[in-house]
Amino acid sequence: MTDRRDEQHLPAAYRGKETAFIKHELLRAYLKRLFLIIGMSAQKLGITELCYVDGFAGPWMDESDDLGSTSIAISLGILDECRQELAKQGRAVRIRALYVEKNGVAFARLESYLRERTPSGIEAKPLEGDFVGLRQTILDWCGSKAFVFFFLDPKGWKPVGVKLLQPLLARPQSEFLITFMYDFVTRFVSKQDLETHMIELLGEVPNVGDLHGLAREKHVLGIYRNNLKQLMPAKARWPARSAYVRVLDREKERAKYHLVYLTSHPHGITVFMEISEALEPVQKLVRASTKQASRIEKTGQGELWTAVNMTDAEEQPVDIVEVERFWLAHLSDQPIKFGEAEFADLLEKTDWLPGDLQRALGNLIGTGKVCNLDAEGKRKSRFLHFEKKNGERLQLTGDE
Repeated sequence: MTDRRDEQHLPAAYRGKETAFIKHELLRAYLKRLFLIIGMSAQKLGITELCYVDGFAGPWMDESDDLGSTSIAISLGILDECRQELAKQGRAVRIRALYVEKNGVAFARLESYLRERTPSGIEAKPLEGDFVGLRQTILDWCGSKAFVFFFLDPKGWKPVGVKLLQPLLARPQSEFLITFMYDFVTRFVSKQDLETHMIELLGEVPNVGDLHGLAREKHVLGIYRNNLKQLMPAKARWPARSAYVRVLDREKERAKYHLVYLTSHPHGITVFMEISEALEPVQKLVRASTKQASRIEKTGQGELWTAVNMTDAEEQPVDIVEVERFWLAHLSDQPIKFGEAEFADLLEKTDWLPGDLQRALGNLIGTGKVCNLDAEGKRKSRFLHFEKKNGERLQLTGDE
């Protein structure tokens, strides 16, 4: 029999749009961390405002009055929480939000919602029209003294092509979370008649050769991320960085889309990946529950095991031996310092989660192959405290 506790992991409003739940959970968790971090340091950074821009706001697939399963309601709630917390800490930072929507019916609902439900102390503005055509208007609204987080979640792929995003990417003090529709790419990437589309989306035509499956997916995604980074402001100390979350189809064993994240700070990468790792069990449970519900609907028969019991079937663990080899290849018999920037480099280069790198390092330390010269006492989980002011030093011991 199914267990009703499984259903509590997915609010009823998300039935049929399970992948949106994962996306919104990531937005909810990261946006709050981000704005609190920036808000606490706003004066030192010369930032007077925190701005949130939703380029394709909707609302869609939510007929409720509170729009609880939309990025509109979620973001406004988080912005209000941040405002209150920053005020308690004596940080008076102006917080604004811009919601762009071109569909007339959806915009009418958006406008009404913002008028009636925007929390006190938050400035929220609806903007009707096409996101691409409004790029300069959006930049003018952002101004030059604000830190801006762009949430770009279109229904299709064209509006988030590399060239079209160039004006926004060039803006300093900005971060981006972009929905990359990999489902489109997997169907059409190697068709010659769509070469123009690939240039628009990726910035170049990918040479996938004989690549298939996950290797092909990572190659295409890597091109998109790298070309986006090339258009961001270049600073020696703060180079553009990127990470992503792979969101699987609600039932099929393939990626539905990727949430591509862009920043210029290593702390952004480490926080984003920590949050992504925390959402892994949620995504597995949601998928297991969805597939189980589909089977029950088709057969009319209940099942003995709950979705919680079946999440093991969703496991596709990283080969920890491969991660250990990576560490060994990047260390030497001379001490190497790993601070937050260096650890962010590893996360970005490998696309592994922080826990994967920590577990593999722990195995190597446990077998005596690697030594953490700055560790005090024996550690059970976090074997590298990269967040320390001076990081920590790792060294090969020479033991086989």
